[in-house]
Amino acid sequence: MIAPWNAMWTGEQHYEIRRCRFAGNQLAIWQPQEPGSGQPIFAKPHIVRQRRSIAEWRCTVCGERTHPHDRWWFEHGQFANGWFMTTEAPVHLHCAQRALEVCPHLRATKIKPYKFPAGFSILASALKPEAITELFGIDPPNVPGPVVGQMKLAWPERNIRIKGEPT
Repeated sequence: MIAPWNAMWTGEQHYEIRRCRFAGNQLAIWQPQEPGSGQPIFAKPHIVRQRRSIAEWRCTVCGERTHPHDRWWFEHGQFANGWFMTTEAPVHLHCAQRALEVCPHLRATKIKPYKFPAGFSILASALKPEAITELFGIDPPNVPGPVVGQMKLAWPERNIRIKGEPT
């Protein structure tokens, strides 16, 4: 079965809290690394691979590093307080084109890949104890300090192209 590099598999649905090198060695949600174990869950990325893809600029489709001249993205995310935030890491252009061929969700949205914007920041989402329990079933999370969930990319709103304007 074809699945993106950062897709979670049913055999990986176990969560713990551990330190994560892709989150600056902070406490973070952790999952076992067993891609290919069970069935892929396309709508839910593996949380460690998701952080790694942003921290190391890895393509979410193939898992290889992206080069600044071949760094694209699909516009998934939201605006908040003048910033655009996304949990989607970059993709290579050829991987984006392949994803458009095989992914029913991307085809249905008619979304196109766009050149990766400049002026970004990498942010770590800190989870509250009740969110850790609700989202990951770790009960009760009794750890000192914040726990990192997903990594996010953020840009000032002015750096995002005008909606509908291709790069």
